[in-house]
Amino acid sequence: MNFLPTETYLAEHQLEFETLKHPQSFSAMQTAHMAHISPSQMVKSVVLWNGEHFLMCLLPASHVLVLSWIDNETGHKHRLATEEEVEKLLEGCEPGAVPALGQAFELPVLWDHCLRDLQDAYFEAGDHKRVIHMQGEDFLSLLDQDQSMTLCCTPDSVEYYQYIH
Repeated sequence: MNFLPTETYLAEHQLEFETLKHPQSFSAMQTAHMAHISPSQMVKSVVLWNGEHFLMCLLPASHVLVLSWIDNETGHKHRLATEEEVEKLLEGCEPGAVPALGQAFELPVLWDHCLRDLQDAYFEAGDHKRVIHMQGEDFLSLLDQDQSMTLCCTPDSVEYYQYIH
């Protein structure tokens, strides 16, 4: 089996993880479904561009990113990175399979505070057929604790929150 950059990064840093196979999927929610994982434990990665720098945001697959909150918090206007931009940034990963390890690709990471409650963390391995599983505390040890903020909300409340500044 070929190791993906995320698996290599975790192994090099002597972090415990397991790689699970699942039927092909193309979104974090689909991956959670195919791998029989709760969407609240599946960590979704979204790459943003602010005109100068890329940024990776981490949130549960069960939630929706609210760009205006990130813009207000950081003082920069962000947009979603294009597929082509992400493909260049995440060398060794399949297009659209964004692992939740920005540091493995030298990307700054912001993460939603609700991830603090994870007992188990699952995230894309870098392809569309494998997911990484780690204990929640091990996954959290990879994150800069100062980069936690409110980035997202549940889909049923996004319409309400996206207009609040």
